[in-house]
Amino acid sequence: MSIGRIIYYHRRKQNKTQEQLCQGICSVTHLSKIENNVKDANPKTLQLLCERLNISTEEENRKSSQISRLLETFFDSMERLQKDSAQQLYKVLEKQKDYIQCTEMIYLYELCRLRYMLMTNELGEFEQTAPQMKKYQSKFSPFELFLWDFLQGVYHGQKQQFAQALSIHSRNEQKAELYQTKVTDYYYYLSAVHGHLYHYSLSIHYAYKALRVYQNSNNLLRIVYVKMILAVNFIFIGEYEKSYEMLQLILRDEEQLKDREIRSLAYHNLGFLYFRRGQMKESLDNYAVALKIKEPYSSSYYVTVACIAETLISDHQHEKAVVLLKKELDHFYDEKSPQFIELKILYLEALGNQKALINYLTKDGLAVLQKYSSFTRGFKYLEMISSFYEDQKDFEKANHFLRLSTKHMKNLLFNIGSPIEPEKEVVKG
Repeated sequence: MSIGRIIYYHRRKQNKTQEQLCQGICSVTHLSKIENNVKDANPKTLQLLCERLNISTEEENRKSSQISRLLETFFDSMERLQKDSAQQLYKVLEKQKDYIQCTEMIYLYELCRLRYMLMTNELGEFEQTAPQMKKYQSKFSPFELFLWDFLQGVYHGQKQQFAQALSIHSRNEQKAELYQTKVTDYYYYLSAVHGHLYHYSLSIHYAYKALRVYQNSNNLLRIVYVKMILAVNFIFIGEYEKSYEMLQLILRDEEQLKDREIRSLAYHNLGFLYFRRGQMKESLDNYAVALKIKEPYSSSYYVTVACIAETLISDHQHEKAVVLLKKELDHFYDEKSPQFIELKILYLEALGNQKALINYLTKDGLAVLQKYSSFTRGFKYLEMISSFYEDQKDFEKANHFLRLSTKHMKNLLFNIGSPIEPEKEVVKG
């Protein structure tokens, strides 16, 4: 605890000037140095200053220790995804903000606030606050520097900027070993990023490391989410039985946790598992269960709608896909939103209107596929556009999109930059 800054805090709170506080005890210059931690005061001077402010070093130490424990509990509640508890602790700590700013806990407190913004998905507020924090990096402790980098990696992951997230997380892997009892989420996020970049073996490797950390800290909810990562990776590498067993374990865990999000994700991924196995009826049945559980018109809801539509199209049930997508598209007010554009692409595909689909893809769709959709779906549509223009004998456009398709495949294999990058020249449809 910095007693000098605590004296400053209480002096300002009591509306005392430096002259009023130090009269008969020390000079104003000496008090200023004490308050700014420039000079250590002798115990007698500190005792007299504290008595005049009606405070005691023992009580201030007790209060500082209490706030330190609150910060630890606050951070732990976020790592355990205990949102209600985190929200309550955030409010308690906010009331102590002025006091905390006078202690050495100030940077840890601000980093915890950034963590809270990421947990509550307040990315705009994170983007406003983080640059202000960056100015003080030179004053961070080694742990605070690690936590700062970790939060930047989480932020880029939530923005779906997975290459940037991986770069940040990877450079901190050695430090993560040191701090894994304090920041238990590191391997979880590293595994998730590798999964998004189609690095399935690495994603599985780090998922098992995350599992061990969470088992040591008895973080039950996070353990289930790691199992979900493993289940999805097993689907992608064709280990369908392993995935099915993992998803069944998750559903049994959910019976104890009573978590709707986990239940919906488990059924969604069972739908994806059956889709990959070519069992379309079972796929649609499980997607339907997931959709009923999810909050209507949320981002997660539209992910499942898109998967149902894709399954219907693959199963040659185009009319059902058209009815489903028309109904969902009618709910949108923002026709520039990624969810609308992705569903509109599937709608045009289900209609079989190839020319309209190609025009829409080249005008609006590819930029969204670049940022929000899967690499494989982007490759599929690029190939479709190239073949369309080849059939139209427009070889210049066909070659243009063939080049994009080749570039996209390289990105898929080697993770170079973005999956599909907008070209400088405008290609008219």
